[in-house]
Amino acid sequence: MFKLIRRVLIMRKKLPERWVQALENRVPYYSILPDPVKYELHKRISVLMHEKNFEGCGGFKLTETEQVIISAYAGLLIIGEPSGYYPSLRTILIYPENYMAPVHEEEESGIMTEGIEPRSGESWDLGTIVLSWEDIQNDLDNSFSGRNLILHEFSHQLDVQYGLTAGIDENGRVRTENEWNDTLSKHYLELKRSIISGKNHLIDSYGATNPAEFFAVTTETFFEDGYRLHREFPELYKIFKSFYNFDPASILPFPG
Repeated sequence: MFKLIRRVLIMRKKLPERWVQALENRVPYYSILPDPVKYELHKRISVLMHEKNFEGCGGFKLTETEQVIISAYAGLLIIGEPSGYYPSLRTILIYPENYMAPVHEEEESGIMTEGIEPRSGESWDLGTIVLSWEDIQNDLDNSFSGRNLILHEFSHQLDVQYGLTAGIDENGRVRTENEWNDTLSKHYLELKRSIISGKNHLIDSYGATNPAEFFAVTTETFFEDGYRLHREFPELYKIFKSFYNFDPASILPFPG
């Protein structure tokens, strides 16, 4: 109850003018939002800025502006429904560029191998998201291209929270039949077939890694290139529109 009261008080406060300036100058998506949606986004940003712990890592000097930018895109994902403001998420770590992360893989023989690989971001089930600012900046410089690291990693948190891809195994088989699982499976398998046949596909090939990555990559496409997603894959667009309670195709600029 105390948390709810505190959130109400936070949301009643006007967003600081310097934060609004950061949104107008550094967040391309903000400029296309209708005023009522901007107002809702302000509330999401306020709560996230107050409740989440942002940390610069690897020598990165994190500023308030960068926290606002991250909160803006994270808030965009929950613009239609607050969803508890990512209740399991506590910390957002930001590196200046790609960072090295340990990798543990099990071979077909059952032997475990260890190593390290460069990563631009990851989302941990236990309340942490890791991001590369260099990759974020590249996404901002190439807005509406269908790629957005912040949307990608925060969508993983929603996937874990709601079990959005739990109904599909890695081979694309549906465990429980319903519109969400059936549609997700159908398009996940279609992406995998497109890669095998060498055909171009609107959704990035990384989405064929597993259903969780398919959901995250499709989320990027939905928000950043929703017009083409709606045109080429209306069934897929429909279920994402229903989940996010948001219709980006109605406000996004037409692709060039």
